[in-house]
Amino acid sequence: MSRYKVIGFDLDGTLVNTLPDLTLVANGMFSEHGLPTTTQETVLSWIGKGADIFFQNAVASTGKVFDAVQLSQMRASFDKYYATYVCEKSELYPNVKSTLVALKEKGYTLVVITNKPTHLVEPVLTAFGIFELFSATLGGQSLPKIKPHPDPMFFICKQFNITPHEMLFVGDSENDVIASKAAGCDVVGLTYGYNYNVPIAKAEPTFVADDFADVLKIVEK
Repeated sequence: MSRYKVIGFDLDGTLVNTLPDLTLVANGMFSEHGLPTTTQETVLSWIGKGADIFFQNAVASTGKVFDAVQLSQMRASFDKYYATYVCEKSELYPNVKSTLVALKEKGYTLVVITNKPTHLVEPVLTAFGIFELFSATLGGQSLPKIKPHPDPMFFICKQFNITPHEMLFVGDSENDVIASKAAGCDVVGLTYGYNYNVPIAKAEPTFVADDFADVLKIVEK
């Protein structure tokens, strides 16, 4: 019997490939303000630490200096497009839904812990028909602190009355690894996600996996 009772998942770059939509968000803002558009490869290095950091990275990439009014207008554009391009081009990664269903059937409690804006988490999961598989979801505004801080992990452990040793987290970035380790949880690092173009193995997760379906094997070890 597995020692894990709760399995947590990141969202962007772990369950769903949202990079195409996040690129639409950045380019929508840029176009609206007469700035050159960018590529998915560039946007890849901006994401993973929440919408605020994503916005800051996008602005910094222009190499221009903006005053407070311009920044406020750009942020309004950013938020508008972030809410617009929720599932325009996003796709579930291979084997995600079948693996989640199998884990649920085996009796594991599934949760999502993401830095994505909280109000967008349920719409994304619902769009792909997986929201009902999760017993809890935490987004970027659910708690005062987000990953890489361990508080979201501690919150879930308290909610489900387990120790960190009984929780496995599955993510794609260094933030996921840092937060999990700080909380005392084992963590799976997926190689296909958004880790700022750095191999996830360098963050030294407990397990490294190339395929989401590998989580089924890991939980039974």
